Amino acid sequence: MSPGELPCPQVSYHVPRVTSYTSLVLTDIPYTRLVSTDIPYTPLVSTDIPYIPLVPTDTPCSLFASLALLSSSTGVSTAIKITRLEVPTPLAVGDSGWLECEWADEGDHVYTLKWYLGIDEFYRWTPLETPSVKVFPTQHFNVDTQSSQRGRVKIRNVTVDAGGNYRCEVSGEAPVFKTSFRSAIMTVVDVPDDRPIISSKGRGPYRLQEQVTFTCSSHDAKPAPHLTFYINDQPVDPTWEEDEHIFLNDTTSLETVEKTLKFRLRPTMVQLGVLTVKCVASYPDLYWESSESAFTVDQPYDSVYGHNGFVIIGGVSRPVGSSHLLYSLLLLLLLATFLL
Repeated sequence: MSPGELPCPQVSYHVPRVTSYTSLVLTDIPYTRLVSTDIPYTPLVSTDIPYIPLVPTDTPCSLFASLALLSSSTGVSTAIKITRLEVPTPLAVGDSGWLECEWADEGDHVYTLKWYLGIDEFYRWTPLETPSVKVFPTQHFNVDTQSSQRGRVKIRNVTVDAGGNYRCEVSGEAPVFKTSFRSAIMTVVDVPDDRPIISSKGRGPYRLQEQVTFTCSSHDAKPAPHLTFYINDQPVDPTWEEDEHIFLNDTTSLETVEKTLKFRLRPTMVQLGVLTVKCVASYPDLYWESSESAFTVDQPYDSVYGHNGFVIIGGVSRPVGSSHLLYSLLLLLLLATFLL
C-alpha cells in the first residue's frame, strides 16, 4: 500500500453462486482471496446477471474505486446479447447445414463463443487465441473447419442422432465475463428408401356401391412419414381414413407406418371404368414421394349412359344425342349416294 492510501474496509458483497442454469443464490461472502483474471469464468447463467470477480481485502481503495467508477459511471452497457440463432431443420440423414449465431456487443467484446449439442461442446471460437477455432469430435456429424468462422458453423454428413437441442453461448471479456446463450431444436430424419406401397383388400374388378378398402405403407424410416390418400388426384374425405399405425423394427430402430382407406364406390369416382388411388409419404419442407395404382370397375350401361342419354366421365355428364343424330345423317347420305 502506498503512503497516504487507506486500505479498503472489510465489506461483505453479494456474490452469485450458480446452482442451475436458471437460478442464482445470493450469499454474503467477505472478499478474502483474489481470483486471477488469467482464468476465464464463463458461467451458464442468465444474461441479466453478471459475474463479479473477487477483489483482495488489501487492494488500495483508489483501485477499487476506479473499477467501480469504470463499470458504473461510463454510461455504456458492457454486455453481450445474442440477437439471432438459427439451425437447419429439418435435415435428412447425410445432409449438410449451417448453424448461425449472431450477437450485439453493446460495449463489450467477445472472449469466447461455444456451440453445444445437448451438454456436449463441439465448437469453440476464441478470437484472441491462435488458432481461434477449436473443434471437439462428435459421432453425429463433421464440422467443416474451413468454412466455419465466428458463430457460423457448417456441419456435414449428419446422422439421425444429430437431432436435438443446439445451444450457442457467447461470453464477454474480463472483468465481467457476462454470458448470453440461446438454444433451438434441430430435427434429423432418416427418410424411406422406397416409395410408399398401395395394396387392396380385393383384386377387382370392383362394382359400383361396393365397399372398398386400400392400405398404404411406408417402410424403414425414422421417424415415420405422414401418409395422405388421393382419389383421381383429389384429397379424400378424412372420415374415410383410419389412424396411422406405426411399427418399430427392434433390430434397426427404424419405423414402418400403415394407413387404411375405406369408402363406398360411387359412379362419380370412376373415370372410363378406372378408379385411380394415390398415396403420398411426406415430411414438411423435406421429403415428398408418391405411388399411384389404377383399379378396374365394372359399370352397367345405366351408370355409363344415364337415363337421359348422358355419358358420365369423372363425375361430369356430357350429352350423347348429337352424336346419334350425326350418325343417322351419315347413313342417309350413304344411302342416297348408292341410289343415285
